[in-house]
Amino acid sequence: MTRRNAWTSSPWDADPLSWFTSPNLPLAAAVLGGVHGALVLTVSGQAGSRPLVQVAALVVAVGALLGVHVATRPPRGALTLRRAIPLALLSSAALVLSAWGYRGEPFAVELWWAPLVSSLTLLAMAPYASSQRLSLVGAVVFVVGAVTVLALVVPDEQSWPPYTTTMIALFPIVIGTLGGVLLVQAITSGLARWSERPLELAPKTADDGTLIAEVDAVTTARIADATQLIRGVLERGSVSDGDARLAAQLSERLRDELTADVDRTWLERVAQGQPVRVDDEHRLADQLDLAQRTALRALLDALLAPDDARIGLARLELRRTDHGAIAVALRIASAMPEGRRETFLAPYYVGLKSTVDKLRWRSGPLTAVEFEVSGGAPASTPLRTPPAGSPGGPRR
Repeated sequence: MTRRNAWTSSPWDADPLSWFTSPNLPLAAAVLGGVHGALVLTVSGQAGSRPLVQVAALVVAVGALLGVHVATRPPRGALTLRRAIPLALLSSAALVLSAWGYRGEPFAVELWWAPLVSSLTLLAMAPYASSQRLSLVGAVVFVVGAVTVLALVVPDEQSWPPYTTTMIALFPIVIGTLGGVLLVQAITSGLARWSERPLELAPKTADDGTLIAEVDAVTTARIADATQLIRGVLERGSVSDGDARLAAQLSERLRDELTADVDRTWLERVAQGQPVRVDDEHRLADQLDLAQRTALRALLDALLAPDDARIGLARLELRRTDHGAIAVALRIASAMPEGRRETFLAPYYVGLKSTVDKLRWRSGPLTAVEFEVSGGAPASTPLRTPPAGSPGGPRR
């Protein structure tokens, strides 16, 4: 199941388009961290006897946040450990420098700005790091912070016991790590559930009674033959050899139907009862990663919207290529004018472009979308400007 991969996927991996259109969280964190540090050093009078050291530390801390902003700008995408660890060490260096600036003199540790800015650095990484990567990065910042506090802060602190001083100083880092990990896990797990949820069985205007009646009708039709057999046996008061043979046949058929329901791929469950035909003999849909499922599911939701935005009918085919990739072909039959259809589908084209390879899009009365994905869980492809003449791309 895709939900199991939520621990190793970042929100950007799961839904690149959302974070592509809102990429300025690290920049906002840099502004917040800089303003907070400046207020603590000036208005709160916590610059100490070496104010230039504190200013230098604040510049380094804000630089780490700006580094996160630069490192996550398109087309770089999700944060790798190779980019995240140096930025975490840079933020930790600011904390060490600030603690060294207070060396030999007491200060209000509860107002210390450096741990909070380190926490902001971790939170700024959250949209672009998986829970695993963020946990590791947070552990690095925590260890450096703990050693720094015990070596440079605790010996000079007179207002609080050593344990309390350590907890006060490290609490923002712990909250930043745990908060970021929980945020990433909640977003990726939620997107996994969203991508696999069944489509509406009834129009949005239908009440619960209508929906229950439809489900009852499907169940009644499935067990109609079995019900008739049981009723006949009860009326006669005996079971004949023919009844036994028919019961065996009916039980075999029901078992096959129920087994088929369980064994359907997420894509087949999504398309059941809707104008989408899925041809996936080898269950390749289950090998698409979270980002690819999210992009494909968003396109299907738009295609099957129960309002004026509905496009038409669709057919999805999944095949294994000679070099081991998964080829996906989507055909959309629609009476919508071509210009309106391209405008409507452009955002979904960009979403697919960020997660798949060899994307091809042909417009006309029958819109054709073809792409390939690797058989495993491929890394997200960087966002690129769509080719001229394609949805979302420049006009020829």
